[in-house]
Amino acid sequence: MSRLSVLMVVAKYPATHGHTTVINNLCRELNNMGHHASIGAFSFDKEPPYNIEKVILSKSKLLRYGVQYLDYDIIHTHQSRVNYYLLSVNPKKPIIMHYHGASSEIQRLNFKIMMALYKNRISKIISVSNTGITQMKNMIGRVQAEVLYNGVDTDFYNPELPAKYKKGEPQLLFVSALRHYKNTSMLIDAVLKLAQKYPNIHLQIVGTGEDYDNLLQQTQKNHLEKSVEMTGKITDDELRLRYSSCDLYISASKFEVCPLPTLEAMSTAKPLVLFDIEPHREIVDMSGAGVIFSSAEDITDKVIQAYENKKSLSTIARKFAEEHSWKNISSQLVQIYYNIIIIDQ
Repeated sequence: MSRLSVLMVVAKYPATHGHTTVINNLCRELNNMGHHASIGAFSFDKEPPYNIEKVILSKSKLLRYGVQYLDYDIIHTHQSRVNYYLLSVNPKKPIIMHYHGASSEIQRLNFKIMMALYKNRISKIISVSNTGITQMKNMIGRVQAEVLYNGVDTDFYNPELPAKYKKGEPQLLFVSALRHYKNTSMLIDAVLKLAQKYPNIHLQIVGTGEDYDNLLQQTQKNHLEKSVEMTGKITDDELRLRYSSCDLYISASKFEVCPLPTLEAMSTAKPLVLFDIEPHREIVDMSGAGVIFSSAEDITDKVIQAYENKKSLSTIARKFAEEHSWKNISSQLVQIYYNIIIIDQ
């Protein structure tokens, strides 16, 4: 098959952590496969990793000439707002839109307006999960999309890493930007109940955000400083050791689409304990690598269940992660590209 040139596009690089992780890894694997993948943005605050080429986009050129001035076979966009520029002139080459979710009202409004204006100019919509397709349908009605799950670097996140940050038994981990809808306060409340059975329980919360101070105050108010650690922002090198040090990965988030931390945790052979929302059920149903809790009262029993079955769930988790390595996901993406090119011809 012929070598493809692909431009991954966001408005500003780096974008949000999840978007950036996906884009970086897809570009790396595509380049490793012999294709030419670059990152395009209107501005760059940081250089892309892995020697990925960066392309500074011109808004005026896009509005005047469209994507024709970009010397790439495929334009692969990862945000709704950049599509106003990419699609203002009817494109003569394939445009792929990658849907990662819309967690805020502004993102949902942007998506609705963009789709109303330019839906027919998009060659293919990719969603990171079936949940993502459901979300799009709830916003705009009928939509045609193909699922391409997020992947994970199974070499970087692996079960052989040392447990450098092991501080309790069982040790729970949550990784995310700390926004209100992540519902992290429920996890801190759960520690109080779980401590009755597990006196040495320890919860590590990795991330920063608008809820950080409130969660810190909640921890201090309940005198849980020895049982709950809030790490703030950490490096990826430290993050993988946090995964390797935990017994279970836990999340009470009320909104997700295809959360990367669940895959990273599974790649280090950690079982999942997740709140009952559609994307979490999708992950657990596909992988079999964890349990679902439906309320604050339900957490204790589910943590006990997962912890007592840790050995078998760990094996299942790692196997699922290997099936969803970035290399495998990128191979699926290339096939999508070729199919689109054949259709357009």
